[in-house]
Amino acid sequence: MLTAITFILILFTAVLVHEGAHFLNARSVGVPVRAFSIGMGPVLWRWRWRGTEWRISAFPLGGYVDLPGMAPKVDDDGNLQHPDEGMATKGLGAKLWVLVGGILANFVLGVALLTTAVMLQPGYRSFTTGSSVGRGTEVLSVVPGSPAAQLGIVDGDRIVGINGVPDPSPQQVVSTIHQADALTLTLERNGVRRTVRTAWPPTGGDVVRDAQGRPLLGVNVAAVFAAAPLPQALAESAWFGVRVIPEMVRGFAQGFAAALTGRQNNEVAGPVGIVGLVNQATHVGLASVLFLAAIINFSLAVFNLLPIPGLDGGRMLLAGVVTLRGRPFKPGQEEQLHFIGIMAVLALIVLVTVHEISGLLRG
Repeated sequence: MLTAITFILILFTAVLVHEGAHFLNARSVGVPVRAFSIGMGPVLWRWRWRGTEWRISAFPLGGYVDLPGMAPKVDDDGNLQHPDEGMATKGLGAKLWVLVGGILANFVLGVALLTTAVMLQPGYRSFTTGSSVGRGTEVLSVVPGSPAAQLGIVDGDRIVGINGVPDPSPQQVVSTIHQADALTLTLERNGVRRTVRTAWPPTGGDVVRDAQGRPLLGVNVAAVFAAAPLPQALAESAWFGVRVIPEMVRGFAQGFAAALTGRQNNEVAGPVGIVGLVNQATHVGLASVLFLAAIINFSLAVFNLLPIPGLDGGRMLLAGVVTLRGRPFKPGQEEQLHFIGIMAVLALIVLVTVHEISGLLRG
């Protein structure tokens, strides 16, 4: 239940902020908004306020704002005509401002969420600073019932040794856990050190493993970093969001290529994969949930920026093409491109989801 509530809250917040930015940007340049929907598909609940119909729709995986001038008109004879209202009357700058609103909003929300996670757990600065060099390795959180919990490891313990390696980095800790046949951990808590030993993986009971079949200790670790003041945490989080854009674009390309060819996909998570990540994050703690929510918002921003018809990036690209060529497409032609783009994206999401479900059934 907690996983489902957390998943819905993360998705609802991301969609609300994204569509809300489109709404505000449209109103700021004089474009009315006919409808604002959270969710897609059949409308479950609707009401009117200040000239806009507000909707809650059946499927919570998305949302939309209905702006005049985005689709052709139909004359009395049933022929398509160029729209002459709303977005169609605006210049390129105003159109781009409306379309980019959702992308910027998800990016800003991602920065805010990541900053909050860093303030709660300074260890996450290993991601925002792009450096794994801190002052050792700290246990950020322990999964209840995991081998780590059974060994008495608690949040805040510092790993000062693992299998003879002093002051190991987080990478060394993870690598050792994946490969060792026995673990000897030296832990420091409140200045007091103790050593715990266990066969690895432990015998008896179910052993949780990752996608590659490697045993998991059940801890979330990071390099030990000093807490950063709020302005510095904001700057580091914003730079992280910018820095991961090329990596995310490459990940989307590789992930969708894997989905089309049937290869194993570790780059893109569909709804099933995201639910799994949310489940792991909720067992770890609030900072982990905030960190995951930040990554999801950064991913949504980058995904919508892709120049695919139907997405914000594709709409911005076609708006630029229309401006450069000096005349609009034929009535309905641009909408056909957007429809094809959306259907292609939905098909890829379905493929990713099918592969995820097949993986669950296999293992």
